[in-house]
Amino acid sequence: MSPLARHLLGGLAGAAGGLVAGRYIFSQDVTYQEPAPPLPALSVTKPLLSSRATQILAFGQPAATVPSPLVYRNHVLEYDSARRVPKWVAEHLTKDLVKQEVASRKGVNFSPDPVVPEQFRSTNQDYWGSGWSRGHMAPAGNNKHCQESMRDTFYLTNVVPQDIDNNGGYWNRLEIWVRGLTEHYQDVWVISGPLWLPQEPVKEEATATVSVENAQEPVKPVDNPIVTSSGETKVGEVTKKVRPPRPAPKMVSYPVLGPNNVAVPTHLYKVVLVTDPLLDRPLLGTFVVPNIPVGDKHLAEFKVELGEVERGVGVTFHPELDREKVGDLCIQSGCNMQDYKKFQQFFWTRRLNSPWNMRSLERDWAEAKKKGVINSELEVVYNESRARLEFKEREKQEQEILKVEEKVIAPGA
Repeated sequence: MSPLARHLLGGLAGAAGGLVAGRYIFSQDVTYQEPAPPLPALSVTKPLLSSRATQILAFGQPAATVPSPLVYRNHVLEYDSARRVPKWVAEHLTKDLVKQEVASRKGVNFSPDPVVPEQFRSTNQDYWGSGWSRGHMAPAGNNKHCQESMRDTFYLTNVVPQDIDNNGGYWNRLEIWVRGLTEHYQDVWVISGPLWLPQEPVKEEATATVSVENAQEPVKPVDNPIVTSSGETKVGEVTKKVRPPRPAPKMVSYPVLGPNNVAVPTHLYKVVLVTDPLLDRPLLGTFVVPNIPVGDKHLAEFKVELGEVERGVGVTFHPELDREKVGDLCIQSGCNMQDYKKFQQFFWTRRLNSPWNMRSLERDWAEAKKKGVINSELEVVYNESRARLEFKEREKQEQEILKVEEKVIAPGA
C-alpha cells in the first residue's frame, strides 16, 4: 500500500471513530480496533454552516495540509504543518513486542514522509550542521520487532530538533524506563511530543506609581507610612493611591532550523498510561523535560499534571479515560530510571561497539574522553572495535589489489 493510501485510510478511520483508549488485539504489526461507541453529545462535531457562513466561505474553508491522524504500522501521530514537527505521537507497548530483536536501524535513513506536501515538510538539510539532533518521538528502540515498523519511525514526521546530549542521555533513559514498564504491566500507552513554553520573567523591584489627590502642599516623606486595608497608603493626613505594578510579560523564544524553519521545542513531554489485570485502576504519569542537557536527576522532578501538557499542546489526551479513577504511576512504580552511572556505561559501550567507520569511532572516543567516562572496560570495547575496523579495511584493500591484478593478467590470458 502506498504512503498516500495508507494515510488516507487512516484519516478516514480517524474521522469516523477518533483515537480511543480501548482494548487492542495485536498481531506482529497490525493493530485492530473494536468499533467505536456512539459519540457522546458533548463531542466536537462539524457545525452546519449558515447561509451567511457559506457566502463568507464561498471558495472553501481553509483546509488541513495533511490527513489527521497519520497512521503508521506501530505508531499514530498528528503533524504540525506550521512547525514541521509532530504535535503528538501515540504508541502502545507490550512485553511481547518490545522484547523482540528482529530489526536493526543500520542502513535506515531519515527521510520526509511523501504524504506531506513539499511546502510543509522538513528535510534532512534543515538539520545538517545545525547542532541539533533528529530526535525520535516514537523511538526506534520500541520497534525492534519489525524492520518496516522501525523504518516508519525514521520519517521526519516523527522527529523534532533535540539537544544531542538530551537525545542520547536523559531522554534515552526515559525511553528505556518506559519500555521496562512492560515487565510489570500488561499494557503501556505512551504519547510523546514537543512543547514551547514561556520563560519566567526576571523579577525586578516593583516601583509603585503614586498620585496625590486633594493635597494642598507637597507631601513630606514620612518614615512609617500606613497601608490601609483597601490598599491605599496614608502619609500623615494625605492619602496616596498606589497602583500595583504591572506583571512582566512572559516570552516564548525558540530557534528555527534550515530553509523550512523547523521549530526547536523548549521542552519535550511524555504521557505514560499503564493498565494490568492485577491493578484496580489505570496508572498515569506525565513528564515534561527541558530540551537541554540533563544530568543525574530523578524522573519525579519532571512530573507534572496532565492538564499542564494539554494546555501547551492544545488537545485533550485519552478523552475516554475516567480521570476520577486513575492512580499515580510514580507512587506505584517509584519512577526510578536506570542508575546514571550504569546507563553511561551501557550507552558508551553500545556506541563504541557499533561505529559506522573508523572516523566515527575516533570521534566517539574523543567525546567519551572529554566527558570523563573512560574506564578499563570501555578501553577494551574501543580497542576491539578499532581492531575489527582495521581488519575490514585490510580486507578491502586486498580485494582491490586482487581486482587490479586480475585486470592486468586478463589481457595476456
